[in-house]
Amino acid sequence: MGFQFTFAAITVALISGSLSDRVKYSTWLVFSVLWVTLVYFPLAHMVWGGGLLSGSADGIAAKIFGTTDGVATVAPIDFAGGTVVHINAGMAGLVLCLFLGKRIGFGKVAMRPHNVPLVMLGAGILWFGWFGFNSGSALAANESAGLVWVNTTTATCAAMIGWLLVEKFRDGHATSVGAASGIVAGLVAITPACGNVTPWGSIAVGAIAGVLSAFAVGLKYKLGYDDSLDVVGVHLVSGFWGTISLGFFARGTGLFYGGWKQLIVQLIIACAALLFTAVMTAIIAVVLKYAMGWRISADAEAEGIDQTEHAETAYDLATNSFGSVATFAHEEGANA
Repeated sequence: MGFQFTFAAITVALISGSLSDRVKYSTWLVFSVLWVTLVYFPLAHMVWGGGLLSGSADGIAAKIFGTTDGVATVAPIDFAGGTVVHINAGMAGLVLCLFLGKRIGFGKVAMRPHNVPLVMLGAGILWFGWFGFNSGSALAANESAGLVWVNTTTATCAAMIGWLLVEKFRDGHATSVGAASGIVAGLVAITPACGNVTPWGSIAVGAIAGVLSAFAVGLKYKLGYDDSLDVVGVHLVSGFWGTISLGFFARGTGLFYGGWKQLIVQLIIACAALLFTAVMTAIIAVVLKYAMGWRISADAEAEGIDQTEHAETAYDLATNSFGSVATFAHEEGANA
């Protein structure tokens, strides 16, 4: 139970990246409780608890392709959360950033990462933790967990390379932030597939995810939605690809192994997860709009949500023991 609750916490945390800098903290807290209860838990049950999107005899897959020994003949595959975590969070993020509107200055003012070393450190910690996320879903230290570990590593490396290649050919340079983003895209894509593809298959899953997400993150500027930390471009896109990639690469049942039914099943569960999450998230968003309100004031947003909502900042550069930074620099220059 504790292990599964970490999945729930991570999924809600992912959503926050799509709407940062512009929402009330109180509304976000209430949303988190409502969303995890009404969206995450039901979808997790549908996929992993014998529900509509599982391999049970009562699931969609069984209704389409029949059953064998009381379970779906062609069972849906989501080893560690492609639908439950990443499609779920990505779609919720898209609904909310469309619902809330853009940040002040979006598309006009550069909004770059404020600390690239912290981005890289975060990517490394995330990659390390993901082994627990994926390999832990084997629920034992066994051969399956070992395969998952290898696939998670391989796909993530391939995705990072795929993203960097897109940057190099499209923009003329490969970036550290691009590498970190490619890492996340690979981790996301391999999550549903990590227990059911070969290491060769994981290379394809990861590389394609890196390329797809590298292109997808730019869509927010073309389509006009403000997804602050690219939850849609990375988690929704790579999560959807990772889920349907099993239709091609799943050992024994995928298209490249001579089967086609697995692809149909994977498409159905991915689209069903999209639809369920979109509808439920929209309902919660509308209710909270009228009950509490979502947006902070324009003045508060311009000043900065860290300061106005939490009375703190990441860096205190205004004063030190010598007085103001500007004054100290001026005095030092005069002395020199």
